[in-house]
Amino acid sequence: MTNDDVKKIAKVVKSEISEALVPIHEKLDEHSAKLDNHTASLMSIEATLEGYADMYKVNKDNIEELNQRVDEVEEQIGLTPRE
Repeated sequence: MTNDDVKKIAKVVKSEISEALVPIHEKLDEHSAKLDNHTASLMSIEATLEGYADMYKVNKDNIEELNQRVDEVEEQIGLTPRE
């Protein structure tokens, strides 16, 4: 087998592999497009959740402040707090 024969075989093998990979590349392109769409949706959801997390922190702080004020009032007027 000569060097030219090896080159011819390599060329044929490369061509066959490239041809066999075409449907795989097409599927990958489809999946990539879907992932791109999902990425935008996930970024939107993430932003919404971050907003909810911030609101939760603010509300938690406000509830703690209100509880502290109620505790002080209950203590001043002699009420027993509920459990």
